[in-house]
Amino acid sequence: MADALTKNDGWFDHTYIEVVAEDGTGVQLRTKTTSLNMSGGNFDMESNETFGGAVKRYGAREDYEIGFEGIVSSHQDFDWIFHGANTTDASITSSSVVDYRVTLLWTDEASITAASQAITTASEASREYYAECNMVSLEKSQNVGENITATMTFKTAHEDKDGTINFKKEVCGTDSALSAASAYTSATKW
Repeated sequence: MADALTKNDGWFDHTYIEVVAEDGTGVQLRTKTTSLNMSGGNFDMESNETFGGAVKRYGAREDYEIGFEGIVSSHQDFDWIFHGANTTDASITSSSVVDYRVTLLWTDEASITAASQAITTASEASREYYAECNMVSLEKSQNVGENITATMTFKTAHEDKDGTINFKKEVCGTDSALSAASAYTSATKW
């Protein structure tokens, strides 16, 4: 049975967000993100009547989509990710599609600075990972007198080419812990 998150009900409004390129370094987007939207994984089910009863047929699962809107305080956290550039580069001179792992963490642990770090047994947490994500959209807007904002959207398939699912969800209560995530590589998702 999964741990129940019952100690605190007020920490769910704090979301830690990390985007890390395969074989790269994670970028923390928590302080810049103003909204989050996640969808996908749905599937269709159809029943076919036979002389022996109904037979169910399941459709393929939809792709997952994770979208963020945030205040642009550094283009390197938005444009650089979109173009697959190293976030430490001073300019973008090429564009490529890069696989990312998007990690989302909700916790009441006060010492957290990254979505992928370990959670102790004294805290509660819920974490979701999405691997092999591609940033498929980046839109920026600004109105007079307001901050420039960016909306970025990541998508990933339900499973990879080997049939392994591209997401992981985990939870811990005050009697258990979460391990830190491993480095994201072509061989290691979590």
